[in-house]
Amino acid sequence: MTMLEATFEQQLNRYFTNCKWTQAGNEFQLQGPGLSYLGLDQNLTANLAGFSEHKLSLADVADFHEAKAGYNLCFEDTWSLLFWLRYLKANPGVKKINIIHLDDHTDLMPPLLYKEQGEYFQVTDDKKVNFDDPESITDFIREGSINLGSFIAPLIFFLDRVNIFHLRKELSPNGPTKQNLVESYINDFPYLAKDRISISVTDKNDEPAKGFYYRGNDMKSLIGEINDDPTFLHIDLDYFLNQFNGNYRNDAPVEMITHGELEEEIRSICAELSRIRPQIVDITIATSPGFCPSTHWEFLINSFMEYYNKI
Repeated sequence: MTMLEATFEQQLNRYFTNCKWTQAGNEFQLQGPGLSYLGLDQNLTANLAGFSEHKLSLADVADFHEAKAGYNLCFEDTWSLLFWLRYLKANPGVKKINIIHLDDHTDLMPPLLYKEQGEYFQVTDDKKVNFDDPESITDFIREGSINLGSFIAPLIFFLDRVNIFHLRKELSPNGPTKQNLVESYINDFPYLAKDRISISVTDKNDEPAKGFYYRGNDMKSLIGEINDDPTFLHIDLDYFLNQFNGNYRNDAPVEMITHGELEEEIRSICAELSRIRPQIVDITIATSPGFCPSTHWEFLINSFMEYYNKI
């Protein structure tokens, strides 16, 4: 490999985060989402049974998404965008929404999409993206241009307003923070003359905001300013347990929270959500393989829905 090709490969690694791709000289091709982190959870294959009427294997993890009774379930939370777009298609008058986001990560990375004259395209081949046709989005998820961590940004561009209420366990010593969500564009790959869409989270007020980003570790105070817009409840199970974080093996976790403590936390969260339950129009749960250990998925999902259905 020449020095130029090696430099090119380094740039591809930075640009195509969480993607698989092939390279031949200065040519490259997307091959879908990267899934190397699935190997971090030794119990994953054994624990896939029971989440679908179909037999599941590791090869099915990236693509799994199903509507369940009262909620949507996916392994990779990229599929949350599909469920949200289905709701928006069925409710075309809705242009402003809230997202209550339980997650150990922000998920506001830029997708591999660019915007031109009000339309959206995939940066690698200029294929048009139609957010009004939810089922067509599956191709872009499977190709990797809408990916782990980048599935919220398209929704912010697509809608008139999106407010995100991000519940994260990391301490917020000064209470919940409130910042602006601003549309932006970045060109971070010199071989493509495309400015891909991006979302800036900023305290500045010199550009029109598409919504607000609230962040805190207490649900009661976090949703204190929520308006009455339709609300998506998005739960990534790594909010409760992020044992692997997608990049390290941890088969003997230290100070693992107990099921009793998790159940009490879920009860408390659902008690606060009871105040706004009438406006919650979609619940999507992502199990987060390679982050949240699969041994706990069934307990977390069942516990959450049990308490939520009581409010």
